[in-house]
Amino acid sequence: MPSIGDTPPADANPGRGADELNDLRERLARAELVNQIANVIHATLDSDEALQLILREAVRVTRASSGSIALIHPTTGLLEIQAAHGLPEDAHSLRLPVSQGITGWVARKGQPARVPDVRADARYIIASPGVRSELAVPLTVGEEIRGVINVDSGRLDAFSAADQELLEALAVQAAKVLHTTWLYEQIRFRARLLESLVTVSHAVNSTLNVDDALQAVTRQACQLMGGRMASLLLVDDRREWLDLRASHGAGPDYLSKPRLNLQESLVGMVVRRR
Repeated sequence: MPSIGDTPPADANPGRGADELNDLRERLARAELVNQIANVIHATLDSDEALQLILREAVRVTRASSGSIALIHPTTGLLEIQAAHGLPEDAHSLRLPVSQGITGWVARKGQPARVPDVRADARYIIASPGVRSELAVPLTVGEEIRGVINVDSGRLDAFSAADQELLEALAVQAAKVLHTTWLYEQIRFRARLLESLVTVSHAVNSTLNVDDALQAVTRQACQLMGGRMASLLLVDDRREWLDLRASHGAGPDYLSKPRLNLQESLVGMVVRRR
């Protein structure tokens, strides 16, 4: 038992306490950053602006050289860049199948990927010759993978476990942006739908001319769906042909097309299968 005046035993690792304190400070700073970003993005309904802010901060804090947020297109299933930082101006035109690249792997598997040397990873597709390491995490809304947030660096093994943790936290915020945007679009679509129904109802009730009423239906359908052209075809009395009765946005070539056979045409399949 040591007595007064004895020299206390030296810490086996005197720098350990300082390292733990620095780690706590860094975690606190990152948590504050995520909270600040959350406050900013929830103050705007502009999803593009919010995603760009998230990506810019992700690149800055992880000391990356570039980054992107790619979303899965609901129709094509391709990954399309929605926000980019430090990439060429034509980066937004990039389309990537979920079966290709590290980003595609993350989107397909729903798991993060931290690659210390992309040249040693068979999944990597060269997008920029200067990239040496990459970090990518999935964007998940509910149970559905909606995209990937990705950062790159010209340094080998540039990203740490702490960087991955931060990027995953930012991905949560990006997912909230996507979900909020989806809800807003649903509300706006329903409002447009109600407005269109009121317009069509007024047109139908204010005219005795069937063609005028059908014309109003096609016009509102085209505008509501954001289409270039809409047409309304009716089955003839013998149930052999589909005849064009109204259209909106149709050109001369379409208007002069022959009648569609109910049994042989693609549109006729809708009638046949109800």
